[in-house]
Amino acid sequence: MAIESISVLEIGTSTIRVLVGELRADGVVSVIGIGESKSRGIRKGEIINRDYAIKGVRAALKAAEENCRKSIHSVLLITSGGQVESKTSTGILKLVDPSDNQLSEINEEDIVEVIEIARKVALPENRIKLHTLQQYFQVDDMFNMTNPAGMAAEELRVDMLSIHGKRSTIENFRKIVDDAPIECSDAIFSGLCSSIAVLNEEQKKAGVLVVDLGGGTTDFVLYYDGFVQAAGSIAVGGEHITNDIAVGLKIPSGQAEYVKLKEGSALTNLMERDHNISIPAQQGFPGKMVRAVTLNTIINARMEETFTLVKEHIDQHCSNVPMSAGVLLTGGGCFLNGVRDLGQKVFNAPCSYGKIFEVQGLPSAKEAPFYAAHIGCIRYAASLRTKEEKPTFRKKLIELLWGGAHE
Repeated sequence: MAIESISVLEIGTSTIRVLVGELRADGVVSVIGIGESKSRGIRKGEIINRDYAIKGVRAALKAAEENCRKSIHSVLLITSGGQVESKTSTGILKLVDPSDNQLSEINEEDIVEVIEIARKVALPENRIKLHTLQQYFQVDDMFNMTNPAGMAAEELRVDMLSIHGKRSTIENFRKIVDDAPIECSDAIFSGLCSSIAVLNEEQKKAGVLVVDLGGGTTDFVLYYDGFVQAAGSIAVGGEHITNDIAVGLKIPSGQAEYVKLKEGSALTNLMERDHNISIPAQQGFPGKMVRAVTLNTIINARMEETFTLVKEHIDQHCSNVPMSAGVLLTGGGCFLNGVRDLGQKVFNAPCSYGKIFEVQGLPSAKEAPFYAAHIGCIRYAASLRTKEEKPTFRKKLIELLWGGAHE
């Protein structure tokens, strides 16, 4: 028996995608509808033309409705860009007065209360909270605890990681959905969704970095010991590579995108100095011959910069966190030749493609990385749903921990 279907929308720099799916009782995500349209009016994860963006959203929604043969009334918005960052805060709860020389047993209400205290992290007015994710508890002088219930203590602490974005960017994307018009039930960080789609618990415990390579942005999430340690987004993506090629080789963007995917590589090879690539004529522009080493040098420079920016962020905020499970790549950018080998070189860790688990109904296994964030978003939404009428302790915790962009 499957739960009610969930519709998710991603307004990307290159493509607008709507995916309708449901999480079955056996844990498999069943995709029942997909709609896509070319994205216009979006650049580097920011809106530059609202009318074009709204038309693209409407087209993708219509295609998805026709594909799944049902009307879509609300969507979860997958958000990328918006200068997403993470910040750790600590909640402190005094259980007893230290002068009383006694201890108090930690109960469920204490845990909920200290989590609520930690969630109330102060953010600048131009930032909006997307998620709050629990890390470790501290019971008096005992650190790195995961479940303090039933323990005796004077003081309880908990560390929380808040994922937040630029308020104007996220709100403007939500307004586009409203003007489509369709209800936007929540905004979810793309990087977190992708990690949910491709990671198992063992990888999260060992330490793993998920890098989602999009058209206009690159999102990343770092896990260790089962917790998210850092997350963020940088405004560099596949379209930047295309633009670099167009400028460097003096060709239009259509030809640049073609040659990037057909012949390009993120690695340079000096043995290619005498190898030439033929770029066919396209849309009134003449064909051209270019050197392979020139093309790949352009691609390598931008891709290495992208990975380096992510690595610098991780080194700055989580320098001692091991990545024993390596680096997993998702998103359309991971299809570029040589990108995995370059990632391994920059991060000095094993680098592979993130594989979506327990899913059926996607167009093909090869295209799965395009839908990692969508599948993860469905799992995320399903984790928040419950058939219980009376709120349980677990439900309270879930509501506290996942947060929401409405705050």
